[in-house]
Amino acid sequence: MSDVETPPRPFKRRKVEHAELRQLPSDILLLSLPHLLAHPPTHKHHSRSNFLSLVALRKYLASSHLEANLECRAWTQLAEVGLRIGLDIPGIEEEVEKAVTKAHPSLRIYKPQITQLSARLAACQGNYKLAQNALKKVVNGSATSSDPPYVKYSTHLAFIRSLSKIDPSDDTDLSNARSLRSLGAIRDLYNMALRNKHDEVVIFAMVLELLDLVRHGVWNRVRESLGSLETALNIVFDLADAPKISYTTTPPVVMGKSKIARVLIVHTLIIGALYYTYVGEADQCQRRLKKLHDMLDGGALDAFGPSGLVEMNLPNSPPLRVQITHPRIIFALGFLVSSASKRDPVGRKPKRKLFAAEGILVIDRELRKDAKLPTWSSFHDAEAHCRRLLQLKADMLSEVIGVCIMRSEVEEAKLKLSQLIADVRTAGLFSLYSARITLHQAHLAHSLGQKDRAIKCYQVAAFLSSKHPPTRLPASEEFGGCEDPWVNASARAGELWLKIGLAGELADGSEREREMEVLRKTGSDVIKDCTGLGGTLEAVGEVLAACLAKEFLVTKTHLRKALNLSTEAQDNHLRALVLSLVAAQYVHTSTEHAQAMLTTAEQLAAGLGAQPKCSKESDNKKPNICSPSNANGKVSGDSVGNAHLRLWIGERSLELKRRAGDEKGAASQMSANEKFKEAVTRGQKRKYKELQ
Repeated sequence: MSDVETPPRPFKRRKVEHAELRQLPSDILLLSLPHLLAHPPTHKHHSRSNFLSLVALRKYLASSHLEANLECRAWTQLAEVGLRIGLDIPGIEEEVEKAVTKAHPSLRIYKPQITQLSARLAACQGNYKLAQNALKKVVNGSATSSDPPYVKYSTHLAFIRSLSKIDPSDDTDLSNARSLRSLGAIRDLYNMALRNKHDEVVIFAMVLELLDLVRHGVWNRVRESLGSLETALNIVFDLADAPKISYTTTPPVVMGKSKIARVLIVHTLIIGALYYTYVGEADQCQRRLKKLHDMLDGGALDAFGPSGLVEMNLPNSPPLRVQITHPRIIFALGFLVSSASKRDPVGRKPKRKLFAAEGILVIDRELRKDAKLPTWSSFHDAEAHCRRLLQLKADMLSEVIGVCIMRSEVEEAKLKLSQLIADVRTAGLFSLYSARITLHQAHLAHSLGQKDRAIKCYQVAAFLSSKHPPTRLPASEEFGGCEDPWVNASARAGELWLKIGLAGELADGSEREREMEVLRKTGSDVIKDCTGLGGTLEAVGEVLAACLAKEFLVTKTHLRKALNLSTEAQDNHLRALVLSLVAAQYVHTSTEHAQAMLTTAEQLAAGLGAQPKCSKESDNKKPNICSPSNANGKVSGDSVGNAHLRLWIGERSLELKRRAGDEKGAASQMSANEKFKEAVTRGQKRKYKELQ
């Protein structure tokens, strides 16, 4: 025998006697079926599982001699299943009302949950005040109750969510009042978590407060709230970017890299990028955007889970589970935020257009597959998820259309505009986007010199986005509008700008002055409305004020402010216009200064038509891959850029060159001006029907 030790022979498998299976009691089985059969709304057996759960609970409640605790649990589950099925199904609403009424015994452990179900039912029925009052009673009494912390927090969150609901029949429920109520409820949640030393809930309440401030447009408090939150989350961009704002209180710091911390950081960075884009501080925006890209590329979406359900740890208590933004919504939102934050449309491949175009492709892929939703979700939750994706796609299409109009890519702009109209009509979102679509049509007609159509579209867009339209529109998706102060101010500013230009073309000086006096009276309200709506519209208001001013120094002051705002926001499309207007002030006083500004404006205007470079592998036998063509083979733009602006700049430059005696430069400028005139003529020859 070998000295090598061999492994021992395995034992024979012993025969195991099957334990005697006992039949599960029918009441326990019926009460457990809703949990065992639960499926998300995207599952093929979702409807069947809801139906079987409803039947099981009905059969259980029809039994006699039920234990009070289990009976209350059954009624609670019945209400949950009914709400998951939907109140639009005949008989379900009455059954849910009965279940909520029956499930109100003296059992303390079910009271918060039953109250939340009762509030959800009232909200679905349109009785928002009843829902808020019911939750408020529980919230006010929770300080002395014996409920565990996660129950108290969940009730507070339900109350905060109920305050965000808008009662369409209550005209006195103003936005500021709603904001004050919701901010007060969020502050109560913050104070409770601070007393309990639950740091993660404290930071979560701070994020809710920031979201509420942005939601209701309380912009004077957003910067301080954002700075406090970034400090609490330890968001450091680099050493030079440390927050320079002093705070009266120092909130607790979320230590480590927990999932909820990464989730809250992503939300904070998104809000920060949007806020600094709104106020026109491009440098601050880009720092937060870079950090956001680093986090999303580094796997931060994994912290959101498959369906956006995250946990906050509570010492000596079960964790608090909250439903946050779905990770696929965050992923798509990253493209939209990146596109909206890139204000510069100049260049061969403007990032504003690239991010939006790529985001549209991402959403199209998301819409072709089922989203992962929690098992307690309903069909309405699945529809809401799909609706959010469609709204994000519509917003990205709007970004692409805007860039194409600024870059004179007319064919592509018309193609994307047709796609936007088709998408929002199919999704039932036309009333939400009708004013914005009409504004796009106004800008497109304005850029092509279709003056009458542009004025009409501006007026319709302002009407659809107004707060109190002069006449009532039919309650239909085809004709309705949606209040939007930004679209309203932009439409009115566009109409005023066009009328100023038309008045400047009048040959009769007295008639021109009379027209300008009329515009000064009507334009003061437009300029006032533009002032409080962000950096871009504020710069537009300064340009309009400069054009309507009578004194040279006043005009110069307004143009200087507009130039500073557009430069800080890196909005080179508006900056090119402002530089041209400033140069016009110095044509007869400071030739060198005027020429320098005209040169810069010319470079920016030319960059609005810069096309991608051709590939080195391309030759005469292969198609020109750098030709800006759409799917129909039509050229969407050319290398001229903004032909109208370049022609105006060229005429001023030609005058300066002739005055300086530069014959060679004047001849070259005359040749370039002829090319610009041809581009302007091509645009003006487009027929009216092309813009339909």
